[in-house]
Amino acid sequence: MNPKSPGWAHPQERPYSLDRIHHVGIVVPDLDVAVALFADLYGIQITLFDPKPYPCKINGIDEVAINQIGLSVGEPPHVELLRAVPDSSVWTSMPGIHHIGFVVDDLKSAANTLEIAGSPIWMGGVKNGEFPTGTTYHRDPFGQVIELMDRTTEARLSAQLKRASTETTERC
Repeated sequence: MNPKSPGWAHPQERPYSLDRIHHVGIVVPDLDVAVALFADLYGIQITLFDPKPYPCKINGIDEVAINQIGLSVGEPPHVELLRAVPDSSVWTSMPGIHHIGFVVDDLKSAANTLEIAGSPIWMGGVKNGEFPTGTTYHRDPFGQVIELMDRTTEARLSAQLKRASTETTERC
C-alpha cells in the first residue's frame, strides 16, 4: 500500500469498481490505420467520432485540445482509440494502454477520493469555468492513468455511438 494512501477500510468507499469499466483507452498515431488493424487483427469494429475541442486543465493549466476518438461498437467495456496530438503531454502515442476509464455517479466526490488516496487529478474537463466536469484523469503512484467519467458523459458517448452505428447500418 502507498504510504500516502489512507487505504480502503470498506470496498464500497472506492469511487469505481471493475463492473464500472467503460473503456480501455489507447493513443494511436493514425486512427484510420488503427481502426483497420483492430478490425482485421481482433475483429473489433470501431466507430470514429468527429474531432472536437476539449477544454481542459492539464497539470492545472487551462488548455483546449482538438480531440478525436473512436469507440468499439456494442456495450461497455469499450476499446477507445484516441488520435495522437502532436506536442501534447497527454495524447502521445506509445506502446500499450494509455488509461482505463470508469463510470462514476459523482465525479467531484470520486476525484476527491482518489486525490486523498494519492492519485491527484492530472487532467480534467472544464465547462463554463467549472472544473472538473465530465471527466478527470488521475495518475496513481505507479504512473498509471485512471479516467473517471460522469454518467452524463457516458450517456452522451453512448448516444453518439448508437447514432453512428445506425447511420452506418442505413448506408449499407
